[in-house]
Amino acid sequence: QQYNNTQATIACTMETSPPSNDRHSVLKAHPTFWASVGVMQTLLSAGIVFGWASLLPVLRDEGVDNTPQEFSKIFTCGAIGNYLSTLLFGVTLDRFGPRVTAILASLLFGLGLILCSFQESFYCLSIGFGLLGFAGPGIQMPTLHLSNLFSSAGGAFYMSSQAAAFDGGTIVFAVVRYFHQSTSLATADFFRVFLIVPGSVLLTAVFIWPDKVLDNPETVQQELDAKLESPYLGPASSPYLSPRIKGQTKGKKKKKTSNNAEQSLVNAPLGVVLRHPSFWSLAIWVSVHILKLNFVVATLNDQLTNTVDRNTKDAMIDLFGAMLPFGFVVLPLVAWLLNKSPTWVIQIANVVGIAYGAILVWFPSSTSLLSFVVFPAVATSRQMVYSTVFHQIGAVFGFANYGILLGSTNILVSTVSAIQNPLVNLSENLGDYTTANSVLLLMTVPLFFVGLMQTADSKKKKSASRSNSRMRQEEEGLLDEDQKTISYNTTGV
Repeated sequence: QQYNNTQATIACTMETSPPSNDRHSVLKAHPTFWASVGVMQTLLSAGIVFGWASLLPVLRDEGVDNTPQEFSKIFTCGAIGNYLSTLLFGVTLDRFGPRVTAILASLLFGLGLILCSFQESFYCLSIGFGLLGFAGPGIQMPTLHLSNLFSSAGGAFYMSSQAAAFDGGTIVFAVVRYFHQSTSLATADFFRVFLIVPGSVLLTAVFIWPDKVLDNPETVQQELDAKLESPYLGPASSPYLSPRIKGQTKGKKKKKTSNNAEQSLVNAPLGVVLRHPSFWSLAIWVSVHILKLNFVVATLNDQLTNTVDRNTKDAMIDLFGAMLPFGFVVLPLVAWLLNKSPTWVIQIANVVGIAYGAILVWFPSSTSLLSFVVFPAVATSRQMVYSTVFHQIGAVFGFANYGILLGSTNILVSTVSAIQNPLVNLSENLGDYTTANSVLLLMTVPLFFVGLMQTADSKKKKSASRSNSRMRQEEEGLLDEDQKTISYNTTGV
């Protein structure tokens, strides 16, 4: 009996390591290089459909004879496909892993480019542009877990880089327009040459991207803490967990966690996360900000028509188009804030939203305020919003259901964005955008409560962390006693 107890105790105190993964080893051997590859793939695919404003004049210049309504439908196909596909690719990512997801997305993206090369056909261009929008997130999502190659600060910076790359994808068609004007580059030739991008994604997926997302070693201690208070972390989510946690205090009374301790949501079951207010408050925050930003992008031309002369309007549109892709200049600050306190990013985005919204309501004809406040605010807000949602879903809810959660967030974004058309119709009927901008400004105010909720959750988590730290010290004390017993009993045996 003494021998059996000794062997059982030894088994409980031994560490186990996760099985090796060759593809993970390749990524970890050159983390910066592969992270750069992931960001570049996102830049050249995920958000390029939102550069439609630069592509449209080129298509018209080449004699593509579509009506404004038809051109609008083409862009709508790409935009809606971009938002809705994240759920499908999220399920694919969670079920089959990064490799299969990237292979599927690269094939669809390539098919979209081939169809777009027949731009004279409305249906080919519509379906092709829709596939470009649809497949883009499928190329980006298999690269998001590469944030786990870095420390907490490095991971936050990587997620901000991903958001910047998604937002900066609008520059692709701006470059096409530049070369069309300077070298008479045909869009059909561009779409065929651009097949290099999905081709490289396909090769990377087949030979490099793993079948399972990377685990973040820095979350090991968090998962150990969560094991003391939460049943959510299953074996698949944390292969680094030591079996000594289970049964090491057998026969000894385990101290209960504090009532103030917040249950961990990292890698919680999907149903638990979808029922939790933290997820939906974040999703609503993102949805309202995206609605506001897209409303400005879609209607700025008409808003300026009502407030300034034509020459000024054209100059302002050119300025706005030039500034929009460069919201990434705030990336280092956003990454630092996300690492320190995501609440600050949420509240700063709310303040910025109030600022540019108030100008559009009360000072819509002030070109100086538009140039120096509204345009930079819209460009940088996109960076803050996308960075926050990419970072927070992974940090708060883990990567076990990352794809589905990101997809569900985008479904809500698409639903809330449906408000845009009624607001545009209302503004056209009134001949003024003040009412619509006022509605959007009022919608921003409740978003401050999301920040307050995050602050409250943060305090609870800190309290839980302190409580778990004390418990861990007690557990380690018990473990030391067990190890002494092992040494004594082993010598006796």
